[in-house]
Amino acid sequence: YLGNANNVTEDLEHRFAIVKQVLDIVRNDKHSDDPEIDNSPDVLKILMLPEFFLRGPAGAYSMSHIFEDKIMLKLSDAVLDLVKHEDFENYLFVFGTAIFAEVNADISNYKELAEEGELKPDQVLYWNFAPINTGGKHAKRYVLPKKYISTVDFLDRTYLPNPTQANIRQYSAVPEQLRKLLEVRGTKLLQDNIIELNGIRIGLEICLDHRRGVLWDTLQSTDEPLVDVQLVTSAGMAIELGPNPVVTGGVVYLSDGEASSAACVRTDNGDFDPVVVCREPGPGGIKHVPLSGPNEKSEFVLMSGCIDFLGKTDLLQGYYSIYQTQGCSYTLQQYGIDVMDKYKYYPPSIEVYPVVDLPVKQVQ
Repeated sequence: YLGNANNVTEDLEHRFAIVKQVLDIVRNDKHSDDPEIDNSPDVLKILMLPEFFLRGPAGAYSMSHIFEDKIMLKLSDAVLDLVKHEDFENYLFVFGTAIFAEVNADISNYKELAEEGELKPDQVLYWNFAPINTGGKHAKRYVLPKKYISTVDFLDRTYLPNPTQANIRQYSAVPEQLRKLLEVRGTKLLQDNIIELNGIRIGLEICLDHRRGVLWDTLQSTDEPLVDVQLVTSAGMAIELGPNPVVTGGVVYLSDGEASSAACVRTDNGDFDPVVVCREPGPGGIKHVPLSGPNEKSEFVLMSGCIDFLGKTDLLQGYYSIYQTQGCSYTLQQYGIDVMDKYKYYPPSIEVYPVVDLPVKQVQ
């Protein structure tokens, strides 16, 4: 695990500083002579960080950082102040995910059990939330809980036990105390995985939830229509590994911390088929690589630009694995464009995709 293991408050403040610097880079691009990001007020811009951005040096943060020292609430308020800037009108932000764990209150000697390696996964409660903001003057906050626990969500090399070792496959229910706190703070808890912004239906999933089809299951159980945009924040996922219930002309975006980003536009005009849409050449196929050639076709689209972090920040030292296969250089490598000979490691970056014209909805 990366981060400041000696001081959790400083660890969180450092991660906030990284977010601020990312937002500053986006704002600088907006005011540059040749911006990578389309600044039209008619375009909804989506900035999505990968899963585990707020994972913590111990593998999870304590709920005490919400209810006791309130550092999480203070940083959430600070982020809200940042995204309220007029430069972020028509923006949607998904700030990765935040992992929390809490020892069962009935266990009094949990510290000794942890130190002795005897603390069992079922004696700990786990949560994984995606903090989401809209931007601009009327910025709003949302929280999306993850449902399914992946084997990679928790590592085994710290005292925090991996819940999958005890066959715990789902995150704990959102505590009533947290539900009430979110409501008081004007933060909407997304139980149905959907946000509606200016008539655009946006579905959101976190990593394994996508493979399990959580969004598609929700739409089926509620008899709700398909979404216009689908977002997946993840660490080890691919668009084609799960159903993508978007309308014809709709788009799916993925930001993955262990692979690359990806985007896919649905092009067929038939009834939605969860096994086909944005899943060619098949659910077990290659990982979101746009195909080219006279006999190949793909709904996946290429990046339109890249904002590289090289020389722009030194805040990522100790918080970013330079050997992780991610960033624009790795995504281009997936396309068959090898730029790695220019680098000794994979530099962090913001990957930009072209504007997608969503289908016009018929007024009934």
